[in-house]
Amino acid sequence: MATKDEGLLWLFYQRYSFRKVPNHEEYKSYIKSMLICANGDGTIAPEERDWVVGYASAYGAPDSLVEELKSYKADEDIEKMISNTPAANASRRFLVYDAIMACSADGEYSDPERATITKMAAKLGISQDTVEQIEKICLEEIELREKRVKLMYPEGAPL
Repeated sequence: MATKDEGLLWLFYQRYSFRKVPNHEEYKSYIKSMLICANGDGTIAPEERDWVVGYASAYGAPDSLVEELKSYKADEDIEKMISNTPAANASRRFLVYDAIMACSADGEYSDPERATITKMAAKLGISQDTVEQIEKICLEEIELREKRVKLMYPEGAPL
């Protein structure tokens, strides 16, 4: 029987190709950076915060961090936050990806959200062209998920 740690490692490998689970500081830097990105326009929609909190919990962030995220103001400098650990720092492009997914949690990835992500990505040294490529993948994945769920559950999800 697989352990919780084996399940987390499987998740991290499937999504990020990680061969080990991040430590507390790596979680903290990366996940707080997601909320800072989502707050780039000064507002974190409840659905966006819920997405990040759910993500943190699902990916095994310490309970204390998950609780902290529920009220985290997300007003710190993103460059400083993401640079706190080597693993988080090396994951800047994935941060843009996850921030786009968080911003899309309310069913819409709006032009103001796009502008915020682009601005935050520029602060992180990520080009407009790369952001557009990441956006395209995110939007394709969202569409593919909807298509997959509709095919698998034509009458709606059972639970």
